[in-house]
Amino acid sequence: MKLIVWDFDGTLVDSRPLIEAGMEHALKGLGLQDRPGLRESWLRSVGLPVEAGLANTFRPLGMDPAEVLKVYRSFDWAGNEHLLRPFPGMEPLLQELRALGIRMAIATSKRSVPVLRQIQGLGWAGWFSPVVTPDDVVLGKPDPESLNRILEETSLDPEDLLMVGDTPFDLDMARGAGVPSLAVGHGFYPEEELLPWGPRAYAPDVPALRDILLAWAPGAEARA
Repeated sequence: MKLIVWDFDGTLVDSRPLIEAGMEHALKGLGLQDRPGLRESWLRSVGLPVEAGLANTFRPLGMDPAEVLKVYRSFDWAGNEHLLRPFPGMEPLLQELRALGIRMAIATSKRSVPVLRQIQGLGWAGWFSPVVTPDDVVLGKPDPESLNRILEETSLDPEDLLMVGDTPFDLDMARGAGVPSLAVGHGFYPEEELLPWGPRAYAPDVPALRDILLAWAPGAEARA
């Protein structure tokens, strides 16, 4: 494990309150706030690029996803980023991994401007390289292009990477790139929806994630 590639939303940070606030804004703007099951359907696409999630959710309703996107993006995302927080214990874990000299990157379905702003706001600037977003690739998750780009930029082999994510889209992307994966259960999807995608391990929470990553980190035997 020479490079840990993190998903961002639902893996490093608990962004559910922010995402749900944006969804509520959009549903009210569209007059759909009382439609049964729509929120749940939309949440099933969290982890995909937003355009794909909107297409999955609203096209079956006969709606133009581009029009929904306009309303969704009219939400004051930057002004509500106080709703986004690292999962408890995540920042100390990142600091511990950095102290061990472990390289880290991000492959996210969030666009470059917000994710870089949020990384900066969390005090994590310079902790991850590269940071690959839908702005950097032709095909977003679950296509393996994001991880293939990281492999090209770092000149590492697939088995040198570890993809850590909370959605089937993260794990499917890793499988397509031949990269080992680790599923986390503190995000948007339950264990039974993650294990079929073949992660090397499953961590239900951050303490379990720490135990796994430190056990797999270079020099683990010497530190035991």
